[in-house]
Amino acid sequence: MHRPTNKTSPSEHIKNGNWLQRLKDESWEAELLVSAIAIFGTFQLFGLVDWATNKFIDLLPVEQYEYGYFISFMGLLAVSILVSMFIIHFSLRAYWIGLVGLNSVFPDYGIEDSAYSKIYTSKLLKVLPRQEDTIQKVDELCSVIFSAAFTILLIYAYMSLLASGYILLFNLLSSYVPAHVLLIPALLLGILVTVQSILTIVGNIKRFKEIEWLQNWSFKIVRLASMLLYGPLYKNILQVSMVFGSNFKKKKWLVRLVLLFFVSGICLSVIKIKDTNIYYLLGVDRYYADQMYLSFYENQSADKSFLLTPQIQSDLIEGQTVRLFIPVFQQERNYQESTCGTYEDDASLSQNDNTLSIRAFYLKCYENYHTIKLNGELLTMNILKKNHPVSGQFGIVTYIDKQLLKSGENTIMVTKTLGDVKEYNWSIPFYFQPNTRTAP
Repeated sequence: MHRPTNKTSPSEHIKNGNWLQRLKDESWEAELLVSAIAIFGTFQLFGLVDWATNKFIDLLPVEQYEYGYFISFMGLLAVSILVSMFIIHFSLRAYWIGLVGLNSVFPDYGIEDSAYSKIYTSKLLKVLPRQEDTIQKVDELCSVIFSAAFTILLIYAYMSLLASGYILLFNLLSSYVPAHVLLIPALLLGILVTVQSILTIVGNIKRFKEIEWLQNWSFKIVRLASMLLYGPLYKNILQVSMVFGSNFKKKKWLVRLVLLFFVSGICLSVIKIKDTNIYYLLGVDRYYADQMYLSFYENQSADKSFLLTPQIQSDLIEGQTVRLFIPVFQQERNYQESTCGTYEDDASLSQNDNTLSIRAFYLKCYENYHTIKLNGELLTMNILKKNHPVSGQFGIVTYIDKQLLKSGENTIMVTKTLGDVKEYNWSIPFYFQPNTRTAP
């Protein structure tokens, strides 16, 4: 693209075969508008990634958390790259507009009218690019960023959806189909991608570029792998990647700059991952006994949309009974049978009585795989089911009488044991101040 030209009617351009060129010349206006809106919109997508991560924590069996991590991180990476490229695009396009405006006033460098000496000005101009060259290069880069950003988003978004769908089907069918059979599609796809990578690397070595059978097989494997990985989007994605690849020698600097912007997106994802619960899916769930975590206390994490830990009302309890809430994830049902057994309906009871009986069964089950200690002493729990008032999560709640608390520092130790798969331990310190006020 170049500087905007005088506007003519679309019909004239179509007749003259120049309508596409006109569209190119004036696309900077649409790019700037879309980029500004997209920056705001894509920042909201981080919330979607956070929501998906929390769903994986809640629904996936602990053994599959690593797959949830892969999907969540791919989604975060896609959004981060998109945000990063839109910000860069907006900045470069604004710079381009400034250059165009400057060029319209001062079409070229001046030597005679320079505020500096002729010798100094001449030497400096030899190392500076021409204005028209800079305008053209920045313009080309802005146009390329748009296509690259959306292509990367399509790749990672579709792969995340594909992997999520596969895991969902795997868990739905695992009760009826052997696990090794369900893993066959993933294994075959992994082999196909590996073969594709090897053929792509070998096929691009100079000595093998003219070997016809190798290039034919490389084409077939790449096409098949792309169809499976990208689904109905594979032609669109291959089209953009082929445009870059087939013009690499002509515009090496352009492709390399886009790759550099890709790296900036990776850096942004490393920063944003700390605002999510993605690390929890890797088993990074160690809580040190000598540290007070904000999520332990309701009054210090009022905006917490998803709880990973038990919670009491405050780190300072003043003459009150302690209310302890423990979140119960849906995936915990996968481990309840080994601890609690299976409930069987009693034929002698009515449907309503059986409903009450099964509710009591699961309430007792929650007691069986949760233990609570106060200052090292095991407590007998009287628990109730409850949804958290802020996050809306299902869980259990119990109350610790203030008579059991000692004045000063206290510690509640909560242990959740999921069969022989995983054990979680949380140490919640708090300070108890007895109510010393006396009645008048």
